[in-house]
Amino acid sequence: MRIATLILALCLILSGCGNRNSPGDQAVLSPDSLSEFHNRAQLLFDEAREQQQGENYSAAISAYQQLISLEPTDNDMKPVVALMDDGFLQLVYCYIFAGQRKDGADYFNRIYKEKKFWFVRNHPRSVEICTAYSLYEATRLEEAVALVDRALSREEEGRKNEQLYVDNGIASVIYNQAGEIRKAISCGERSLEIIRTLEDQSKIVFVLGNLIYQYQQVGEFEKALAVYDALLASGEGEKNPYGLCAAETNIVHLYDEWGLEEEVTVHLDKAREAAERSGVPDAFLRVDNLSVYYTLQSEEYDKARVLLDSMQVRMPDRSQNSFYHEFYDNYACILAVGETKGKDLQAVIRARELIGQLKDKPLNNLSVLTYRLLGDVLAEEGERELAIDAYLACTDYIQKNQLVNQQRLVYYALGRLYAETKRPDESSRYLLMAHQAGLVFTERRNAGLMSQFRVRYETREKEQDNRLLRSELQLQKRTTQYYVLIGIVSFLLGTAFLLWLILRHRALRLRHESNLRQMLAEWQNMNRKNEELRLQIEKADAQHTMQEVINSLSPRLLTNEEEQEFRRQFCFLYPSFLSGLRKVCPTVTRSEELLAMLVRLHLSSDEIAFALGNNRASVNTSRFRFRKKLGLEKEVSLEDYIDSL
Repeated sequence: MRIATLILALCLILSGCGNRNSPGDQAVLSPDSLSEFHNRAQLLFDEAREQQQGENYSAAISAYQQLISLEPTDNDMKPVVALMDDGFLQLVYCYIFAGQRKDGADYFNRIYKEKKFWFVRNHPRSVEICTAYSLYEATRLEEAVALVDRALSREEEGRKNEQLYVDNGIASVIYNQAGEIRKAISCGERSLEIIRTLEDQSKIVFVLGNLIYQYQQVGEFEKALAVYDALLASGEGEKNPYGLCAAETNIVHLYDEWGLEEEVTVHLDKAREAAERSGVPDAFLRVDNLSVYYTLQSEEYDKARVLLDSMQVRMPDRSQNSFYHEFYDNYACILAVGETKGKDLQAVIRARELIGQLKDKPLNNLSVLTYRLLGDVLAEEGERELAIDAYLACTDYIQKNQLVNQQRLVYYALGRLYAETKRPDESSRYLLMAHQAGLVFTERRNAGLMSQFRVRYETREKEQDNRLLRSELQLQKRTTQYYVLIGIVSFLLGTAFLLWLILRHRALRLRHESNLRQMLAEWQNMNRKNEELRLQIEKADAQHTMQEVINSLSPRLLTNEEEQEFRRQFCFLYPSFLSGLRKVCPTVTRSEELLAMLVRLHLSSDEIAFALGNNRASVNTSRFRFRKKLGLEKEVSLEDYIDSL
């Protein structure tokens, strides 16, 4: 996968967004010009902001709580309400950055239900949005979704654009984590539309970063790439490295869905660089968390252990609920099963308990990733029924959200496991579904790669067009002709480029095939020569003659360098062959891999014998043992099976 992958659920989309223009950030009013009540509210707000900026969150929380508990009079209503509204949101952030997510959720949920405060009674939409975000951060997702639904159903009349931006930004994050992707996109697009009308657009990086992830989840790759390019072009990512880190981790999911491992690595490195520049612990947690997923997926358990240790150092206190705690615990369980190769019974029991715990909760991005990795590691260690249980638990979610890369991997794994457990009907059904998902995956990836080329090309063209329009407005009539010409040239260039790629690929393939055939011919000629020399030894009638013949024999029929060159040439022609062989037969040896490669090239047993310097009987024996290791039935041809890998 290009799992898929990571994770919007951990994104503080509006981290610090309370720095928007608010009464506390405007020109400071003279205390003499304020009423006594308004002056008290202003002093509390200023004190809270000062403590917050100094990272003295306990003091800031106390001041904000006093502020929102005030009972304004009619004369002070409007200015004090503005202070209280901003203070309510800032109080959410203070609890988050203080690592007190659970305490914050309990506080906001309690005052919302009790409705003792004037602000809670008279401004329910603001309270519901902030309470929902606090509940989300404390992993109480169902309650958060219910409150967001209620808040967005209320009238928007009287709310400023800054407030509507916050409303839709928070709703987008919560809906996405709950698997309601279309709702998340709708709120994200509305938030983007609003922030573009504001003077301060520094937080646009969070909105764009989230939309990257959301668009790719529903297969709208061109939009995702366009948003990523817009983010880079805005320059806000460089000013806000934490936001850039979030965007880079989200673009990782896009390339993961296409199966482009190199791009995944490149953007993970960019995300880590941004995290280091930001210095924010949450940014490091985001990158480490995503990196653990990929190391577990590739069974790099030593790296996974190091990354988990790094996460543990930066995680919030265990007394405060956090998605990171769930990720850490789930990954640690998966790692324990993988590291012990299933020999630790307690690790397997813990995995079974984890599956049961996940089933008691609504499906979301977190549980799907865990199910997938659990299935992989349990299947690898022979716990087939438990692996099937894990895979089945996430099939509805990946189908609903059109996660095609996850579908093809999960369905194929189920098909293989059902075949191993002698359930051919289920096996056939899931293998067919895996095949169909694979076709869609290939189509999506190809479309995505074309989109990547087209979006970047069109972005450069638009920048050039904008410069021309600003400097040459008098050429409007010629602009249309210019666009038409550029379109034709772009089409011709694209066509020529694709044709060149196809021809180049064919030429390289032919050259590598020729190199392989020449290499095999040289091996066979050398072995024939050695065979003739051995016959001469048998017929030799003098000791010194026999010694001369023996000395002329090649000391090694196939050197390490020759074998490595053969493997390199072969992997260019069949890049996925060896990985597929190792997946179906993890215990395959290097000599068996070499035999499989020669069979894949359709060499006969005699040709293989000459290539390897063996006799036909030895080759037949090797073939028989290899078939047995693969578990092939008598009626299955080794050649046909090898060709299918």
